[in-house]
Amino acid sequence: VIIFPDEYFELINSQTISLIVFILIVTASSWYGGLGPGIFATFLTGALNYFTLLRQDLFFHSQIGDLLITAIYLILGFFISVISEARYESELQKDKFIALVAHEIKNPLSAIKGFARLLYQGFRRSGRGKYSRYAEEIDFQSDKLLELVDDLLDVTRIEVGKFIYKDELFDFDSLVEKVVNNQKIINSDREIISSGNSQKIIKGDRYRLGQVITNLLTNAIKYSPKKSPIKVKVTCRRNRVILSVKDYGIGIPYAERKAVFNQYYRSGQSRKSGAEGLGLGLFISAQIIKDHGGKLWIKSNGVKGSIFYMEIPKA
Repeated sequence: VIIFPDEYFELINSQTISLIVFILIVTASSWYGGLGPGIFATFLTGALNYFTLLRQDLFFHSQIGDLLITAIYLILGFFISVISEARYESELQKDKFIALVAHEIKNPLSAIKGFARLLYQGFRRSGRGKYSRYAEEIDFQSDKLLELVDDLLDVTRIEVGKFIYKDELFDFDSLVEKVVNNQKIINSDREIISSGNSQKIIKGDRYRLGQVITNLLTNAIKYSPKKSPIKVKVTCRRNRVILSVKDYGIGIPYAERKAVFNQYYRSGQSRKSGAEGLGLGLFISAQIIKDHGGKLWIKSNGVKGSIFYMEIPKA
């Protein structure tokens, strides 16, 4: 049995508790409000600690000691507030970055894509096949840049808590059918086989969930041989809808199955394949599914082929 002296509990009651309370209040105030609220919380909490916890223990501390501890608290709170202000300013800069990218980069890219499409149609009608191919390539590369910008914007929104969802009811099977048909048109040389149905109504953001399904399909197409099929299957288990996307391409080792959902992470197999990417798609997809109360996971033997599973609750 360990017996602590009374002085031990006196130390906890005065110094430790006041320090913990002080740091929590100051950190919360400056973290969410910036420098001004942090400084205000510093002086307010410092005064409360001095006149309540510290001055009540006259025998254990001298007045000079109490003043010294309070001074240390104030200095510590000031530094916490300054550091938190830097974080607060950083968040504001990220918000400005989102606005800058949305207006200064995305809009010109959309214009380039639109004019490239007009050039492609004009050259094609006039029989100038070589130039129509050039315009088509510009259009294609513009799409890739827009996708990259959208991914970077989504990651930034997630980091600053600005990732907003629409709350709507929709038929899940019709969403899957639409995404699969779009991918069949874009990738006309690939075989995409769709099966199963859920016959369930989903409550959530139709666009964002479609973004996840699109990402799973494009990854399967990107990292598998051109002659191999992509299989999409929809099932229902109790009150949850499950979609799986199976490919016969590069596998994902067991040790990397969780890491592939991390920001900017690309598996060793994907890097060796030479396929382009920043490792943002699965990170964004996992966040979207998590925010919808579902989960995203992988099955793979690590050598060939992978199955990505997406599970979300029905309305």
